[in-house]
Amino acid sequence: MKDDRGGFHRADVAGDDVAGVQVLVQDGAARSERVLAGMWTQWMAGASMNARSTLLASSPLEPFAHQSHAVYGAMLPQPWLRFLLADEPGTGKTIMAGLYLREMQKYGLIRKAIIVVPANLVSKWQADFDRFFGGGLRRITAGTVREHALDLDHDMWITSLELAAVNPAVQEAIRPDLAGWDIVVFDEAHRLTPTAQSFHRVGRLLTQSPRALLLTATPHRGSEWLFRHLLHLVDPDIYPDPGDDKDQPLAPLRPGTTHFLRRMKEDLVDYDGMTKLFKGRTATNLRVPLTLEELTVYNQALEMVDQFFPPSAQALARMVYGKRSASCLHSLAETLRRRRDNMGGKTAAQTAMEVDP
Repeated sequence: MKDDRGGFHRADVAGDDVAGVQVLVQDGAARSERVLAGMWTQWMAGASMNARSTLLASSPLEPFAHQSHAVYGAMLPQPWLRFLLADEPGTGKTIMAGLYLREMQKYGLIRKAIIVVPANLVSKWQADFDRFFGGGLRRITAGTVREHALDLDHDMWITSLELAAVNPAVQEAIRPDLAGWDIVVFDEAHRLTPTAQSFHRVGRLLTQSPRALLLTATPHRGSEWLFRHLLHLVDPDIYPDPGDDKDQPLAPLRPGTTHFLRRMKEDLVDYDGMTKLFKGRTATNLRVPLTLEELTVYNQALEMVDQFFPPSAQALARMVYGKRSASCLHSLAETLRRRRDNMGGKTAAQTAMEVDP
C-alpha cells in the first residue's frame, strides 16, 4: 500500500475481507509497460533482500555491506541491467559481479553469460568462482571454438580480452546473435575505449547483449571523452557516442545510479554504519633533487619518447620512462635493454597468443 507521501506499507487482508477488495478495471492513462516495469522493480527489490540468505547459506562468502548494497540494492532490482561498477581497487568488484550472476541464474532471468577479462586475470576469476560460487566458469580458447564447445549446454563462460580481439574465429563464435548471451561482464573495462581500437571493437560487439556489466576502478582516467565512450557502451540509447574527436569540448556528465556506482575506500563502512573497512590515507608530493647526470639522462629519456612514440602513447610513455630515470638510472637502462631486445620480434597477435594460447 502506498500512502500520500510516497511511502510503502504492508497491508494484510484477512480471508473474510477478500470479498470487499475492489478490482480496478481502469487506472487512468498510465502506460502498461511503465506500470509493469514499476511492479517488477518493487518485486525484485523485495525479493532480492530475502534472497541473499539462500545463496550464501552454501557459500563461504560473507559479503561486506557495500557489496550487498551494490548487488541487492542497485543491480538486482533492474530487470535489464546496463551498469558501470567503478568502485576503487580492492573493494571486491569480482565478488559483486559473481553474486549478481548467481542470483540472476537462480531466478531464471539469465541462462548464458560471458565474462571478458585481461588474460592475466582469467585464472583468478575461475579460482574465485570455484571458491565462492560453486565453480562452473569454463574458459573459451581457440581450441574451444574449433571443437564447437560453445554449442554445448553450458551457461558460464570466460575468455581473455586479448584473444577476443586478435582471433577472428573466437570473435565470430562469441557474437551475441550467435552465442545467445543473456549478459556480458567486462573486467578492467577502461581498456575498451577507442584508444585501443581492437579492444573497443570487442566491447561494441559484446555489449549488444541484453545486459551488460562493466567493472573498472578508473572509469575516466581524467578524460571526459573516454568516460563518455564507456557510458556509450553501457547504454547507447541514453549516452550518445561522443565521436572520434577527443579535443571536442564536452560538458561534464554525472550519470545516475541506474547506470553507475562508484564508492571510495574511505567511505566504506561495516554493517553497523560506523566501523571503517579501510584505514585513512594521505598522499604527499616530495621533491627529489637530481644530479646533473641524472637530470641529463631524464631529459634525454623524455626527448626519446617525444621523437619515437606515437602521440596517443606519449603521455603514458613519458610517465613510465620519467619514473624509471628519476628512480634509478639502472632501472631505465634495463627497461631500454628489454625494449631493444623485444622490439619488432613479434606481432601483437603473436604476443597475445603466447599470453593466452
